[in-house]
Amino acid sequence: MITLNDKPKYAIVTLLQDAVASAFAGKISLTKINAAPGTTLAHELRTGQSLPRNLALDFSPLLDVLHLPRLGGDQMPLETVFQLLADPLGDLERIFAGNDPSAILSRTMDFFTRKPDLVNVASMLGSFLEGQFGIALSLVTTLKNLIDPKFPRAIADAYLQYFFDKDGFVTVDNIHITPPMQFAGAPQQLSDLSSFLSEKTGERYLRDLIGLTVEAAGDVQYQLRDRYPRMLAQLTSATLQETAQRWLTGFAAMAEAGVTTAVEETLLGIATFQGNKLIAASAATYAGTAARKATQHVFLSEMGV
Repeated sequence: MITLNDKPKYAIVTLLQDAVASAFAGKISLTKINAAPGTTLAHELRTGQSLPRNLALDFSPLLDVLHLPRLGGDQMPLETVFQLLADPLGDLERIFAGNDPSAILSRTMDFFTRKPDLVNVASMLGSFLEGQFGIALSLVTTLKNLIDPKFPRAIADAYLQYFFDKDGFVTVDNIHITPPMQFAGAPQQLSDLSSFLSEKTGERYLRDLIGLTVEAAGDVQYQLRDRYPRMLAQLTSATLQETAQRWLTGFAAMAEAGVTTAVEETLLGIATFQGNKLIAASAATYAGTAARKATQHVFLSEMGV
């Protein structure tokens, strides 16, 4: 639920998320994988080496989109936040109008109910939207910018897989995202151990659900689930395929780690965010997961897929 004191914080979160979603929609290059002179990612992978020593990840384009140094200064007035939003129809500014938290929530729900293609999302996720404003905002900023009819269904299915599928939501690179302690027995992969052991906290669920929103949107926007198996199929051995899987996962994790920590550090350094890690987490998770998806896209592009 949103309170009046939270309004400036959520306005900044909206600015960050909308900037990322707008860049997604415009297919702006948000990360780069730079190779040393005389080589390429595809060549390095096929040499059979275990570690990508001649490759470097650059996620500064995404940091540039976020304008973090500007946010890290004096507290930004709401008027300035709204001026920076890519919001020609006023969808986001309309939500934050006035000082009545219940009216803000009502206008947020109205974003979904007045769009026929989003009614099913609102029906299925209504309690989440009303109960955690950060989740609602992540959906608004995503679906405001990404308007293809496939996006609402993909995001809704990601939530359903997370809660109900025996394997949880399985990412393109085969990482299982599940509610804490919801494995039937021990996890099958070391990468899934954190989900198995995690505490059932509000922050954990918030990060998972916002991350799922961007995971699903990124998969559709960049057609990752079609391109990833094509990339593996062009490699001639199981060893090269395994290396490609590790490198894609590793570069994506590097981008996610760097952007997530940069956003959290910036926001938690602003006086208005101190004492409310949950709101900062919603912005950091959104941006970090976007960095992950953008890097997967770049990796596949460098592999010619």
